[in-house]
Amino acid sequence: MKKMKVAVLEKPKHMVIEERPIPEPEPGWVRLRNKACGVCGSDMHIYTGNHPWLQPGHPMERFVLGNVYGHEIAGVVDALGEGVQGIEVGNRAAVNAIVPCYRCAFCKVGLYQLCRNLEHYGFHHPGGFAEYTLVPEANVLKLPDELSFEEAAILDVLVVGIHAVHIAGVCMADRVAILGAGPIGLAMAAATKRAGARVIFITAKHPIQKELARSIGIDFVLETSTEGAAEVVAKHTGDLGVDCVLESVGYKSNTMELALQLVRRGGRIVFTGVFEENVSLNLGTVLTKEATIKASHAFGMWNLVHELDLAVEMMVKGQFPAKQLITNTFPLDKINEAFNQKIKENTKTVKVEIVF
Repeated sequence: MKKMKVAVLEKPKHMVIEERPIPEPEPGWVRLRNKACGVCGSDMHIYTGNHPWLQPGHPMERFVLGNVYGHEIAGVVDALGEGVQGIEVGNRAAVNAIVPCYRCAFCKVGLYQLCRNLEHYGFHHPGGFAEYTLVPEANVLKLPDELSFEEAAILDVLVVGIHAVHIAGVCMADRVAILGAGPIGLAMAAATKRAGARVIFITAKHPIQKELARSIGIDFVLETSTEGAAEVVAKHTGDLGVDCVLESVGYKSNTMELALQLVRRGGRIVFTGVFEENVSLNLGTVLTKEATIKASHAFGMWNLVHELDLAVEMMVKGQFPAKQLITNTFPLDKINEAFNQKIKENTKTVKVEIVF
């Protein structure tokens, strides 16, 4: 039986390379020979042992240690299961990383990200930190020739940003503040600009983040300090505040407090960040401002259009600098170095990818 190399999280901050049988696709499934897989922010939380899913008793705990994860996948179709139609061996493809059931009440109205039986690549299904991955036919996204595999592995980043903008209802009358200029924050920025917001602010910590934000065409690139950001926003909104705040940082930050400070009365806050600790908010301020706080998880349909299709369209049109986000690439057998690049060199690292 032919074998493939996979990376497995043995314990926090330590992945090992193993050999496992190359899987065969069942009916309705295809096999990808992987070409690129991005290291997501949520992957970093898991690698360092700080993701909420690693808490004892959490229903996702059993899907982490010992598993092949990585969900930002692009590759070449190299085998088809019985009954697959519209996909051919040799097709270049990316993977829709969430696997809904398509049967529950939420799926029936296109709210796939809220599916009651939702499964994720890299957890319920072996992910992209491996030479081959099996994918349901419905989760295969054929790629246009204009996108490289490395760019396609960032589609998951961009679509998460698009979904947050969708949830927030951003429109041309809005002034929007984005907290964080990592990959998701930059994706939010590009999607906010595409949605037509009239003024966009973004907080950026490192010079490379600031440079990328300016390349997208963001109006105001702010320091991450609460005082500095609040002063600039107040100056350019007539002391009113922004209509909408999009939060992308999570971790152990106080970004939700900053969001509440920056948002105007009656404004909206949407967060995507994975917080490693419980967040404390002044609900009195939420109350007096009548602020709306919503979460944005994964992605789905925007009206009759799948948000992944919007992500492809934005990339093809040059509306998101995917190639410039990729600051480092590593082969699979150096995957620990890839994660440590992000941990130790975060001031000059934006997106890290495993390439095959």
